Amino acid sequence: MGLDIRLREGVFIRVFRPLQHRNYALFWSCDLLASVGHFIEEVALYWIAYEITGSAIALGVLGLCEATPRLAFGLVGGVLADRYDRLRLLILIQFFSSIPVFVLVLLYFGGVLEFWHILVLEFFFGLIRSVNPTASQSLLNELVPSGQLMDAVALYTIGFNVARVVGPSIGGILILWIGAGGCFVLYGASLLLSALEMLFIQVPEREPWAGEQNLLRELQEGFRYIKGAPVILASIGAAYVLSIFVGTYQRFLPVFAKEILHVGPEGLGFLMAAPGLGAIASLMFLSTAGERWKKETLLRVTTTVAPLFLVLFCLSRNFFLSVALLVLVGGGQIAFRTISRVLIQMEVPRDLLGRVMSVFVMDQGMRSFGSLVIGVFASLFGAALGLALTSLISLSLTSALFYRLIGPGRKR
Repeated sequence: MGLDIRLREGVFIRVFRPLQHRNYALFWSCDLLASVGHFIEEVALYWIAYEITGSAIALGVLGLCEATPRLAFGLVGGVLADRYDRLRLLILIQFFSSIPVFVLVLLYFGGVLEFWHILVLEFFFGLIRSVNPTASQSLLNELVPSGQLMDAVALYTIGFNVARVVGPSIGGILILWIGAGGCFVLYGASLLLSALEMLFIQVPEREPWAGEQNLLRELQEGFRYIKGAPVILASIGAAYVLSIFVGTYQRFLPVFAKEILHVGPEGLGFLMAAPGLGAIASLMFLSTAGERWKKETLLRVTTTVAPLFLVLFCLSRNFFLSVALLVLVGGGQIAFRTISRVLIQMEVPRDLLGRVMSVFVMDQGMRSFGSLVIGVFASLFGAALGLALTSLISLSLTSALFYRLIGPGRKR
């Protein structure tokens, strides 16, 4: 037992040791603050949207408006992250992201908010933040020594998923206490505060961009690298499949909360928080056991976990069982994305990192299609059967993809 305690303490210390570095600690706390605010706002936004429309497919359209800009401009974001100072880009993004949020606040408290307003504002919000995932992920290796990169990526992801637990849980309660408008105000304030905190981060000046500023040619360089790296190509392909057929399931949890499980905003908050709890648990597992597994094996296993348990979630009619199954769904999702990001951070040359990372994080843009796909399935077959069918499609496609790219006899 004493040995087990020492091992757990060692894992705890290892996971949190990147916080010893001032720049990383500032960046991590900035991201945590903004992420908590985002998930509070998201619960309120989707609850209001469903109350206005009463339609599952409307939630899919809302997800489409948020994710489409990431898909359309994500690759350009990768080029910008390789060309320019990533920290300055992130600071500007935080400041400008608050603008559509405060417009939403004005419309809500003015009593004139309509569904089309929400769609337009989500589109502009997604457009502003289309560079954010690439710049954030690419900045991490400038904040810690190379030997702590895996821990830095894992802790960054833990922080995001702590926000996934805390944010929705608080959000469901805050809707009752301060209303949706109050939740929107909190998010706008969190964006401004995180931007101000980032001003205190100091990173070495990057050398001026030495390459030719030819957007098409720069993008082609990134694609050529990915094509010649089967494991990275497989992880990117699997990320796209999961985003389209599984990734936006949380958009439809209001339907499950209201129509299937018969719980209110508080219950919805717990349902949306559960995947974050699973994510944190999976990251602790990766910190201990992950290094003993082949990365190809981890990628294969984690791509099956989320859709498999999502099918079981669709069959459940018990609230507590549903929460437990969503914990497992979240664990599988985040384990896959963490392994993929670490692979990219460690294997891709630094001058190509932004472009390769931008191709990977385009899976978030693929959610624009995913919202519509799941929305159509949910409308045709009902939320439970529709989501179960898309999950089964995901299982089939990712299995075929991994067999084709890194199956028996394939070279890395």
